[in-house]
Amino acid sequence: MNNRFAATLVLCAWLILTVPTVTSAASVPPTPFASLVDDYLDEFGRFHPSIAAGNGLHAHDGELEDFSHASVAAEIQWLHAFRARLDAFAEATLSADERVDRRILQGVVDGWLLDLATIKNWSRNPMIYVAAISDGLHNLATMDAAPAETRMRQAITKMHAIPRLLQAARRNIKAPPRVFVEKAIGMLGGVEELLSRDLQLAFAGAGDATLRKQLAAAAREAARSIVKYRRELETRGLAAASGEFAIGTDAVEARYRAEELIDLPADRLLAIGERELARNQAEFTRTAARIDAARTPVQVWGEIVKHHPARGELVAAAAAQVDELFAFVAAKNLLVMPASERIVVAPAPAYDIGMASMHSSPPLEARPVQSYYYITDADPAWPLERQNAWLESFNFATLADITAHEVAPGHYVHSVFMRRTPGKVRRIWIGLNPFPQPSSGQDGWAHYAEQLVSDEGFHAEDPGYRLAQIAEALNRICRLIAGLNLHSRAWSVDQATDFFEREAHLSKAHAAREAVRGTYDPTYGGYFLGKLAALKLRQDYAAARGASFTLRDFHERVMSNGIAPWWVHRQLLLPGDRGAVLE
Repeated sequence: MNNRFAATLVLCAWLILTVPTVTSAASVPPTPFASLVDDYLDEFGRFHPSIAAGNGLHAHDGELEDFSHASVAAEIQWLHAFRARLDAFAEATLSADERVDRRILQGVVDGWLLDLATIKNWSRNPMIYVAAISDGLHNLATMDAAPAETRMRQAITKMHAIPRLLQAARRNIKAPPRVFVEKAIGMLGGVEELLSRDLQLAFAGAGDATLRKQLAAAAREAARSIVKYRRELETRGLAAASGEFAIGTDAVEARYRAEELIDLPADRLLAIGERELARNQAEFTRTAARIDAARTPVQVWGEIVKHHPARGELVAAAAAQVDELFAFVAAKNLLVMPASERIVVAPAPAYDIGMASMHSSPPLEARPVQSYYYITDADPAWPLERQNAWLESFNFATLADITAHEVAPGHYVHSVFMRRTPGKVRRIWIGLNPFPQPSSGQDGWAHYAEQLVSDEGFHAEDPGYRLAQIAEALNRICRLIAGLNLHSRAWSVDQATDFFEREAHLSKAHAAREAVRGTYDPTYGGYFLGKLAALKLRQDYAAARGASFTLRDFHERVMSNGIAPWWVHRQLLLPGDRGAVLE
């Protein structure tokens, strides 16, 4: 497995830091609504300290989640009471920003109530428990929000609580879906490595000898608990894994309605997906013909994916593309980047779900911490065929799309602009486990960023880059369609895998990963829906602005308005708007 601390870290710098560092919006005197938001965030942090820390909220960093029945019941009761407090605010007493923040928070609360009281993922998904451990310790190890000695003591306290958390998992989870157990087993292997090796490397040289010994002892004891639980899942857990993953169409619609403020029935969402799938497949065919009209589009794509970095060179290739994309964004005047800390491109942690991910400094941090762009390289222990298949997913053209999505002008750039977002609601990404963010406003923006740089001519001399961008778009459209069909019980995981392989042109292994993700992330179609909503808003905003419209103005306004469902962006950019978010 890759080790993010032992590896040589690749620093990426750029020369477009032309605007002074933005000041925190937290300096604005609190209003009654802002005080209510603070109450929510503090109480949420008490129930979910690991998610809170990832958002720059550190009041509960030394605590670990409590998934006991009493704690879950208390959280449900609190959420109902808080929803009533939100509803009690008269709109006339709120500013324009507060009105949309109230609507967002109402949806987030509704989403949590759906998850805790109706779907009850805490009773069916062991990944939630594993994520609480790995995310909490990862944040303490890599984010220097406090002195190293303080974070070491907090890590020790968290690790002492791991047996209690795992005991709650044993009591709560009785008949989980098999696919959830299998995924949790893999994640637990990564957590074991985090405890056994990475944590000590992260804090090497910090604190005194006594504190380091205490950290090592707590990690050894925690690792034993993790190994024991993993073995239980491998035996009794898999044997008892008779539950189904599907949450039903009504629940998927409710999640889109609550978290994304997308109030469309599933059949309408499917129709949008199928329409755009056909349109993008046609463009894929036309673009492939520009490369080689004598071959089928799939044959052309098969040649492009073979052009990829060698194993061991993937991180360096991504670092070079970070620099190239920042230069392109500046040259095209797509935005002017505020001054910020440099990012680090590094191998992904073993337990990190996915192939590549951006861990940005949370916008609510009082002082920015280090931001990481993680890339998962092929494991040298894998058979050569599996290594090659993995690296083909990171062919140079696709890697450019991934880097645009994760870094520039996607997630990382967005997070920097969010430091100027009014209030706190749109400067956080607190949604549901194990992917703690509503995706249309965050990942929808990043998916839009992929198409933006392609539309603006990034590597326009090579149509293979455009083909890769369309392939990424096909994958996101397939996520919407697969998520709806998986959770309506119309499709099995194998059927979804075949769909991704056929329609998104993925390898069998990659298609299987996408299908499995859909079992526990039912609204991952938000990536595609968010991009579609962004493009529609851009068109409508350009019509409203007329000759004064610029891409830079649109991009900076959207990013400065933070993470929000696209209905909210429409209200902020087009006050009084009654237009459809999606068509």
